[in-house]
Amino acid sequence: MIFYGWRTRVVPLGDLGSFPCPRCGNSRPFRAFLRYKEIHLYWIFGMVTGRKLLAACTVCNQGISLEDHMLSPTVNRDPIPFMQKWGLAIFVALVALLIAYFAKRA
Repeated sequence: MIFYGWRTRVVPLGDLGSFPCPRCGNSRPFRAFLRYKEIHLYWIFGMVTGRKLLAACTVCNQGISLEDHMLSPTVNRDPIPFMQKWGLAIFVALVALLIAYFAKRA
């Protein structure tokens, strides 16, 4: 039985400072988040299919999209775990190597 699926995850990146909030209308502190979509096989071997940087008001949680250059250099820009990002590619490469190995032995 093969277990596969997809999921969306949101990872906090850090504080951005104070900006005018589109909903509140006041200057409020904002936090940066990374939202990414992942497909997976057995919940171990994953591959990221989409990512988006967001900023959210800490008071009303109104979010806005961000560009990569808007983040400060101290913010971790890639907090996605290795196997969620490259796991599916590694799995496919291992299967291809095993097939090539056993085809050569036969």
